[in-house]
Amino acid sequence: MMISEIPSVFQSKVRLAVVAALLTGPKSFKSLKTITEATDGNLGRQLEILEEEHIISVEKSIAGRRVNSTYSLTPAGRRLFTEYIQLLQDLMDAAGDACGAKEA
Repeated sequence: MMISEIPSVFQSKVRLAVVAALLTGPKSFKSLKTITEATDGNLGRQLEILEEEHIISVEKSIAGRRVNSTYSLTPAGRRLFTEYIQLLQDLMDAAGDACGAKEA
């Protein structure tokens, strides 16, 4: 992945926080709201975007009169996020190399 190819899906603080949180396993809407500190509306919209891009999947269940949504990272979403993190690491390594070369 080149810097010009960074997916727009990772250009939001809330979406990045959601994906990072889901690396450790599925989370409920309530958990993601606590983690991201987003409003219901904003979090809901960001989750929709991630789902439309096949980064996450949602499983809905009924508990009494409430619908519970559980979100998970898809294999494709994990792979894309891993590539994004690798690109950032490569940029950091290159910046470190450039700083080291200037100091020498």
